[in-house]
Amino acid sequence: MVTSRGHVVCAECGLVISREFVLPTYQMGERKRSNTPDATVYVSLGNRMHIIDGLGSYIGFHKDRYFQDANGQALSGRTQKKFKRLKTIYSTRIRIGKNEAKYRALRTLNHVSKLLMLNEQVRDRTAYLYKKVVSESVGKVSNNILLIAVCLLMAVREFKNEAPITLDEIANVFEKCGHRVNVRAIVREALRLKSLTGYAPEIRRPKDYVPRVVSMLMNNSRVLSKVNTRGWDPKSYENKLREKILIVLGMIPSSKRGGRNPFIFTVSAAYASDRLIASQFAKRPVLTQKLTSTATKVAEYSIRDHFGMIKKIIEKESDIEVVQ
Repeated sequence: MVTSRGHVVCAECGLVISREFVLPTYQMGERKRSNTPDATVYVSLGNRMHIIDGLGSYIGFHKDRYFQDANGQALSGRTQKKFKRLKTIYSTRIRIGKNEAKYRALRTLNHVSKLLMLNEQVRDRTAYLYKKVVSESVGKVSNNILLIAVCLLMAVREFKNEAPITLDEIANVFEKCGHRVNVRAIVREALRLKSLTGYAPEIRRPKDYVPRVVSMLMNNSRVLSKVNTRGWDPKSYENKLREKILIVLGMIPSSKRGGRNPFIFTVSAAYASDRLIASQFAKRPVLTQKLTSTATKVAEYSIRDHFGMIKKIIEKESDIEVVQ
C-alpha cells in the first residue's frame, strides 16, 4: 500500500483502497524496544473529534492508574498518589467543563461505533457533523443522543459500501445502549435538520449492500463447507456470486422492487444468484433459504417472498428457469 494525494492506493494494481486520514495524536519520546521499558507518550494535536478533549497531553495514558517516569521507572508511592489525584481531577470536570451533554453524546458514539464495528473515519466524520450542527444551531439542542444518531446515519450513507449499516441497526444499537431512539425519530430529526446540514435521508440502493452480504455468507462456516463440498474454490465462488448478484439486481428496476427493504432484497438476490450459478456450471446449489437466513440473520419468509418476485422477473427477462 502507498499513499497518494490523500488516498491509500494498492502498489500493484493502482486501486484506491480508502481515504487517508491524519491521526489525531503525535508520538513523543523513545520508540518501544524489546529490551527497554515503554517510554512512549502520546499528546493530542488539538481538539480531537470523537471526544471532549483539552490541549496538551494526558498524565500517562488515558486509563493509567500506575505511573512511570521518562525512563520507565516506577514513581514512589507518595508521587503515585499525587499524580493519580491530579489525573482524576483533570480527566473529569475540568476537562469537560460545560460540555457534559456533548461528552455523553460522544461517549455514546464511541460505544455505538464499537458495537457496529465501524472504522475510525466514520466515527470521526459523525463527531465532526455533530459538532458542526451544535455550533450552528440557533437554539439549544434538546436531544443530543438523537442528534448523534442522525449524524451517524449521515456518515454511514456518505461512506456508502465502506459502512453498509442499515437504519434499523443504528436505531437498535442505540436502544441496546439504553437510549430511546427509533427509526421514525431519526428520520424526522434528519428532515428537520435538512436546512442546516443540507442532507435528507435517502433509502440505500441494494447494490450498496452487496459487499456486506457476500462477506456474511463467505464467513459462515457451513456455507464454506458446502462450497468446498460442491467442488468450488472459495475465492472463485465468491467472485462469481458477487458478479451474479450485481447482474440480478441490474435486471430488476426500482419500480418493480417498490418499497422493499434493500438489505433483505440483496440477500434474496444472493440466494437467487447461487441458483443461477449452479445451473450455469451444472453443480448443486450451495445456499438454502435456511442457510442464507442463518448467515445473514434475515427471516426465511422474507427471503422466500422476495425470491418469488425476483424469480418471475429473471425468467421473463432471460428465459432462464430458476429452481426453487
